[in-house]
Amino acid sequence: MSILLTNAILVDIDPLRVEAGALRLAGGTIAARGALAPAAADEVIDCGGAIVLPGMVNGHTHLYSALAVGMPPAPRVPKNFSEILELVWWRLDRALDADSIEASARIGAIEALHCGTTTLIDHHASPSLIAGSLDLVERGIASAGLRGVLCYETTDRHGHAGAIDGLLENERYLHKTKSGGQFAGVVGAHASFTLSDESLKLLAALAEKSGAGVHIHVAEDPCDEDSCRREYGISLVDRLDRHGLLRPQTIFAHGTHLDAEAIQRVGAAKLHLAHNPRSNMNNAVGYSPVGRLRCPVMRHRWHWRRHVRRSADGVVQIARRPRRPLAGGYRRYAG
Repeated sequence: MSILLTNAILVDIDPLRVEAGALRLAGGTIAARGALAPAAADEVIDCGGAIVLPGMVNGHTHLYSALAVGMPPAPRVPKNFSEILELVWWRLDRALDADSIEASARIGAIEALHCGTTTLIDHHASPSLIAGSLDLVERGIASAGLRGVLCYETTDRHGHAGAIDGLLENERYLHKTKSGGQFAGVVGAHASFTLSDESLKLLAALAEKSGAGVHIHVAEDPCDEDSCRREYGISLVDRLDRHGLLRPQTIFAHGTHLDAEAIQRVGAAKLHLAHNPRSNMNNAVGYSPVGRLRCPVMRHRWHWRRHVRRSADGVVQIARRPRRPLAGGYRRYAG
């Protein structure tokens, strides 16, 4: 049994192409497109001139932040990005249990589907429940019929034992999904400023052993670069390069404050950078220098912070017209 979508406007995003025609779906794949006549085995659906798009990919998201809607305000107004993490997002991820992890993934997947997104690259953190947490995220996403590329956010912010637990969860999930299918794994890392050299070494070793990429926040805020130079006496990109993370399989999230040299080296490495305009606006960290990057930029792969009502069109507008932070920008978290 196949499905024939007729009377449709078929739009490809990259490269851009628009045509009127029909689309035949068979065996879970697009079998044909263009001026197609119905076949005997087709279930015909007249789209009435509607636009039909390929499913989009969200290149970097935190599905657990779906639960931030209605979250109690921070105990005080955050003064900078580090305090936003400590007083907002890290409070939330510490509170996650099995039910809330699965529920947040389901909510996020349903919202993504409503925006035309069918694959989610999720960066999960739940330090109070690490082992098996990616299975819960998978179950939530699968309940909406979407695909996922998942990782656990390895970090030393809960000590070396917490980092090891994160590494083990990444390794377990990579093994589980190695045969392919609806879900896949990558190696998750929070950011350089919460990872020791030992933890970065172990992350790189796991990526090398598994053949997977590393998904890590990079230069989301100046504190990432500043911490690296203060603690290690080298630049952020130098540190990541020393641990073998500048390679094509890697996903850098944000890249908001990459300097000119870092931009050149990231481009030369041909790694992937997830452009996160709404999150960057929401946390008042700036705008990624996508026009100067020569690596694959996930321009149509949007990152949602879920305590603000959103739509795919709204994110496109933010990407095109970056906003300046409001005066006293972080006061938006006052409640």
